[in-house]
Amino acid sequence: MTGTQQIWLARLSSWAVVLLWAAFVIIPLAIMVSVAVKSPAEFATNPFGLPQEFAWDNFTKAWNDADLGRGIVNSLILTVTSLFIIVIFSASAAYPIARRTHWSPLFYFFLSGIMIPFQLTMLPLYRLMKSLELINTYQGVILIYTAVSLPMAIFLYAGFIKGINRELEDAALVDGAGRFRMFWMVVFPLLKPVTATTIIMNIISLWNDFFIVLLYLPKREMRTLQLSIFTFVGQYNSDLNYVMAAVILSIAPMIIVFLLLQKQFVQGIAGGAVKG
Repeated sequence: MTGTQQIWLARLSSWAVVLLWAAFVIIPLAIMVSVAVKSPAEFATNPFGLPQEFAWDNFTKAWNDADLGRGIVNSLILTVTSLFIIVIFSASAAYPIARRTHWSPLFYFFLSGIMIPFQLTMLPLYRLMKSLELINTYQGVILIYTAVSLPMAIFLYAGFIKGINRELEDAALVDGAGRFRMFWMVVFPLLKPVTATTIIMNIISLWNDFFIVLLYLPKREMRTLQLSIFTFVGQYNSDLNYVMAAVILSIAPMIIVFLLLQKQFVQGIAGGAVKG
């Protein structure tokens, strides 16, 4: 086999893998959308075929009966607040760690959080949160989200910051800026790619979280989007068209966020992994 044939074979193999993976992802989504826009009668007779008529009122029913409005508001409060704290704290902690000549013990302390499964800390953490009266509070869940997400975020930020030239920082210090001002005015604006990566990685896990909110937010008024859908599925488990409509409404915001930040996401992953 010649070199040209080997190159073409490698390209065909790569495209075959990409197409198979795309089909693996797209086909279930297409089926879900198809089911969501069918009426109950059409779904009963033609569950997997193309819809003959579009029953858009399925989304209205799912929105109202599942109380998705309140669920989205609660999820937004938890997710946005947690992301803000995660970005600020992880960037601030990663900068002094990254600017050391060698990785400090503090860095390995934060990194060890990645290796500890959340399930090991579940029971003592629940007792602690109960003793602090943080059950059924936004603050309690936000604290847990932040603690769970900080290790990986610090790892990404530290790796990315090590690849930033120190000359800009030295110039800012020479001009009279303090360390605090220099970091937020000079360094932090350069962290947009890894910040986008941190946001995307955490927003998906926080938005879709079910286990933590199930334990710490049992009150009906504080149900997040995932808990609202869980309750809705229990009521309409035989009406999959309504269930799929609710699921589509829940994943649509995350798809939009990823499409808007996908370029920065790739840059941040490459910067945080390679430069570290």
